[in-house]
Amino acid sequence: MRSLTLVIIVCLTSLAAYLAGTRFAGLRRTHVREAAIEALDYLGLAVAFLLCNLAVGIALILGLRTLTGRFVSVYLVNDAALAILSLLQAFIFHRWRGRSS
Repeated sequence: MRSLTLVIIVCLTSLAAYLAGTRFAGLRRTHVREAAIEALDYLGLAVAFLLCNLAVGIALILGLRTLTGRFVSVYLVNDAALAILSLLQAFIFHRWRGRSS
């Protein structure tokens, strides 16, 4: 029930943004599909950055364990901030790639 509530909230706010965009901001309805494809591209980049960040973090932790002989927890990379920073990395890279082409 909880996840269904979140889906309903997101659908309602997306519908409100669509209506506000087409009626008040002058956005074209025909560009929604391209925007959705670009958003999926951005999301894919974010997932790729997150996986790379996790891999580098785990490799560093395992390297520290080997070099120092002390236990360092892998749970250090289990932080929501890493996902947010990965989204930021993807956003910057996506904008950079778009401006370079």
